[in-house]
Amino acid sequence: MNVEVRAVGLRAMRDKHKWTQRELARRLGVTQNYIPALEAGTRKPGPKLRMGMMRLFQCDFEDLFQVVMVNPTTHAEQLLKPDREKAGEKAEAI
Repeated sequence: MNVEVRAVGLRAMRDKHKWTQRELARRLGVTQNYIPALEAGTRKPGPKLRMGMMRLFQCDFEDLFQVVMVNPTTHAEQLLKPDREKAGEKAEAI
C-alpha cells in the first residue's frame, strides 16, 4: 500500500482568505504553477510544505489534507480518517 497526502481543503482555505493562486504561491515560497497542481491533486505536498500551509492558514492538518492508502496493483483507495474522539482524549490528558 502507498500512502498519499492530498491537499483537498487548499482551495477552500485560499478562497476563505481571498488569495489568488499567485498570492498563495508567493506566501508559501513555491512557483505559481504548483498551486493549481496541488488543488487538482496532481501534486502532493511534502512534509515541509504541509507544515508551512498549516502555519500560514493557522489550521489543523484535517482542515487541509486527506490521507489515502492506495493499492499500487489495483489502484483501489481507502480514505484514512482521524479518530477525533481519541485525539480529544489525548488533549484532555495532557
